[in-house]
Amino acid sequence: MQRFTEDDFGITWLMTKFHADWTNNADSAIGAVRHTLWRGLDSRYVISVRRDATLLLEGLSSESIEQLWRSGVEAANFFGHRVPSGSLWMQMLIDECDAWLQRRSITPPGSLDPIDQEAGAGHTGAILTELSEAAGAIGADLADRLTRCVHHCTPDLAFRVLLRTLVVKGEPISRGQYERFTRIGEALHYGEFVVSITEHLVAP
Repeated sequence: MQRFTEDDFGITWLMTKFHADWTNNADSAIGAVRHTLWRGLDSRYVISVRRDATLLLEGLSSESIEQLWRSGVEAANFFGHRVPSGSLWMQMLIDECDAWLQRRSITPPGSLDPIDQEAGAGHTGAILTELSEAAGAIGADLADRLTRCVHHCTPDLAFRVLLRTLVVKGEPISRGQYERFTRIGEALHYGEFVVSITEHLVAP
C-alpha cells in the first residue's frame, strides 16, 4: 500500500513552509498558507492539513497547540505577534482548507484514500516509547504534550511532529533510534522522505 505522496503531509508538511525566511513570500501567516495551497495542488494535501488541524483543535489546549507548532517550524515570534492563539490558528487553517475545497466543488472535509486515514493506533506503544526516549533532546514538557497528542489526537500525528521537531532542533539521534523510526514509518506506510529527513541527525 502506498500513500498519495512520498513526502510529508498534513500539518507537518505545512510546517515546512514556515522556514526562517517565509515572510519573503507572504506578508501574513494566512497569506503564506494561501501561497502554499495553490490552485493545482493535489486535494489530498489540503484534506490532510484540515484533518490534522481538526484533530489538534478538538484534542489539545491552545497552549499545547502553540508549543507543538513552534517545535516544528523555523519561524520565530509566531503566536502573539502574527496569530493570537494556537486554537485560532487551527481554526484559520480549517477555514482556509474549506474555502479551497469548496472552490473545487469538494464538500469539506473531503475524503482520503484508506491508507491515508491511518491513525497509527496499532503502534501507540512504540510511538510512546520513542517519545520517552527523545524527551532528553526535545524537553520533558514537549514530550508530555506530544504524549497527549498520541492519546487525544492520533499516534501518527504525534510521531510526525516528533520527527519535525528533531529536524528543527538539529538534535543528534542514535542509529538505533533511526532504525526504530524507520520501522514505525514503514508500518504507517509513510513515503520515502518522511522518516529519512532525520537520517542526517544520526550520530557517528
